Amino acid sequence: MKIAFFWTWEFSKNILKNILESKNSLEVKLIVSQADKPIWRKKEIIPTPVKTLALEKNIEILQPEKLKNNEDFFEKLKSLDLDFIVVVAYGKIIPKDILDIPKFSCINIHGSLLPLYRWASPIQESIKNWDKKTWLTIMYMSEWMDEWDMLAKKEVNIDILDKTPDIFKKFEEFWAELLTKTLEKIISRELKWEKQDDSKATYCWKIDKKDGELDFKNQTAKEIYDRFRAYYPWPWIYSFYNWKKILIEDCFFEENIAENISLWKVFELKDEQNPKNLKICIKCNSWALILKKVKLEWKKSLDIKDFFNWNKDFLEYNF
Repeated sequence: MKIAFFWTWEFSKNILKNILESKNSLEVKLIVSQADKPIWRKKEIIPTPVKTLALEKNIEILQPEKLKNNEDFFEKLKSLDLDFIVVVAYGKIIPKDILDIPKFSCINIHGSLLPLYRWASPIQESIKNWDKKTWLTIMYMSEWMDEWDMLAKKEVNIDILDKTPDIFKKFEEFWAELLTKTLEKIISRELKWEKQDDSKATYCWKIDKKDGELDFKNQTAKEIYDRFRAYYPWPWIYSFYNWKKILIEDCFFEENIAENISLWKVFELKDEQNPKNLKICIKCNSWALILKKVKLEWKKSLDIKDFFNWNKDFLEYNF
């Protein structure tokens, strides 16, 4: 099967690596990735993760600035006589003239059980909502995002300690095999597809840096912990301490403690059986958020006890 992959990010790279290194019937003719972009404060141009892998494996890669009305790119795809185009976390809308190129179809892979969590951030949304499981769904593509028929799906548990990268790691364990079998069944006409119930559709948006800002007055400790898991490792969760941004890089929550502590105040919780086991917490509307690791703006990451040793006024600080 001759395939072109439209992929960009780290998750896509890991899946593609599994496909290239496993025995299957897929022939990767082309990889399409977004353009390289400057990152961090130095504005250094860094290749996308998928581009790095393509160069390593000596596979042709294209990075068109636009897809619509791009005649050269369109003709290139047509010349490859593709059976499928597979799109995962590419980051751009695929126009209809490109969707119509492959002999069989364009396929999209999505991290939810559709029609739940259509669009940009299904894994993060599922974690934020304290879901106990999610799914990897393979579907036909159309001009309308995440709305066409489902071809295959597989369930994945979300454990209480799982963060966004952990779910992607779980997907990586079976993704290549599931895709290969699905495409083979499309060709052999063995596959039965399932229509989505549009009346049950929910949507999730592209994550922005500001989404990580905490609102202690309106969020419980559990809700904050879920946001930490969802927004790890970007954009993190954060608040402000003495007018400086402070990232919470590790935390947990605990029930039924500190009932006599004022809301939104930092306090220390001592273990009477082990006085050295000191916890630094923030009292929330429900329960307490236990801080484990933080990073103050322009400073290095610190274990919360080390941070407290350098910032004594952090104790009893009100968020």
